[in-house]
Amino acid sequence: MKFAYLSAEDAQRLSADLRSVEAGITHTLSLHTAPILEAHQMYSRRTACLSGYVFGHPSLGDSREIMTSQLMYMDTEVGIARTLNRWYRLGHPAGTRKA
Repeated sequence: MKFAYLSAEDAQRLSADLRSVEAGITHTLSLHTAPILEAHQMYSRRTACLSGYVFGHPSLGDSREIMTSQLMYMDTEVGIARTLNRWYRLGHPAGTRKA
């Protein structure tokens, strides 16, 4: 199974926009044509993430049960996943025996 939260091209556009805002260069963004959102509120909603037991994490150590940050990309055939914060190598899935 492959899962991609956003394409590499979309990620590059997002990164460029955020770099412009951080640098104080908002005139390069197409804000004048952006839609207006009236009566806006911030909500929290579910996003894809992974849970499991982590080994070799730089700050969490080994054998700790965790829930990752938002899942951005996963390829179970290759055995890799990229969350918002880092790459993971995928071991066996939940409910299966270790080979």
